[in-house]
Amino acid sequence: MTIKEYAESIGIKPGKLVDEFRKNFPGQTWTINSQLPEEFLAAHSKVKQDQKPDSQPFNGMGEATITKADEAIQQASYKLTAADKQTISGAIAVQNEQSKILGASTGVTGALLFMESLIAAKGTVLDAFAEQSLLEVDNQIAEIDQSLINLAEEASTRLGESIRNKEQLKQRLNSLRQRVSSMGTQIQF
Repeated sequence: MTIKEYAESIGIKPGKLVDEFRKNFPGQTWTINSQLPEEFLAAHSKVKQDQKPDSQPFNGMGEATITKADEAIQQASYKLTAADKQTISGAIAVQNEQSKILGASTGVTGALLFMESLIAAKGTVLDAFAEQSLLEVDNQIAEIDQSLINLAEEASTRLGESIRNKEQLKQRLNSLRQRVSSMGTQIQF
């Protein structure tokens, strides 16, 4: 039983009862929604048991001496009506609390389902992004490999051309040397 429930059952303001608990139990945090201490509940139950319910009037009304059957029926009817009202009032209060709890439970369940879906969707997006990133990296590696192959082919081609040009140059130089040499032997002074 909470402090608020107990305070309402005895007809006092919950804040006053909270103040009393703060004085009597320092060092603890007390609010109107705090549970009552076991020792307090035990003492409260003992005081209620010591009181005689028959000696207290029903709903603040004293009982009259019944002298006729009609009066007995009327008084019994009044008491039953009052008891029915209290029962109905209590049932409505319980139903309202159940509705609050059901609403809170439904809200929590809905929020958890939302969070679960959100996390799953984020995971799907991250997986797709990672896969796309890996494909992009693979494509770039393939492009780099192809560029290296093209560069190697171009270098080989250039090297081959350079070697051919060098050989052609050597042959021309040899040819030129031979001509110059043969010209020198042909010219006589």
